[in-house]
Amino acid sequence: MADANDIVTPEIRSWIGRKTPLTPLLVMGDSDIRRYADATDDRNPLWFDDAYAKEAGYKQRLLPPTLVGWVPFSLKENDDGTAKDDKPDLRRRVPVPPNYTNVRNAGSETEWLLPAYPNEQLSSQSVITDIVARQGRFGVGIYISQEEQVLNPAGQTVLRRRHTIALFPEKKI
Repeated sequence: MADANDIVTPEIRSWIGRKTPLTPLLVMGDSDIRRYADATDDRNPLWFDDAYAKEAGYKQRLLPPTLVGWVPFSLKENDDGTAKDDKPDLRRRVPVPPNYTNVRNAGSETEWLLPAYPNEQLSSQSVITDIVARQGRFGVGIYISQEEQVLNPAGQTVLRRRHTIALFPEKKI
């Protein structure tokens, strides 16, 4: 059995601080908001009515925050679940031992810091923030944390999300 102190090598640890390039996201407009509302039955007037949104203190109607948080996720993987080379999920590129194929979600925290508006060009950037190994019930797990930011055209952070995945050795049945 691997020792938690030995499994995170200097090569693996060197991934802490690596960043993706700032990547433009899909521009979302009225049809995206309508499809979101149809799918979720969320008819909040903040998404549809400029006058209502202005009365509430915004410059115009908003993109639903859940929609803003979904777009960066949608760009990370191909249809078959493999990482896209040009918009990689850095956590999946860390050179962990080849038998560490059992991937689990180990936590996520999202903060919406500013409103986002329809037809704004948002962009995303991610950085690996931590890699540790811990002994657990399934063996030694490698926990990789990444912080992702969605930025508005002024470069201000609209959304900040921290994710951690845990990788374990695949069990032979």
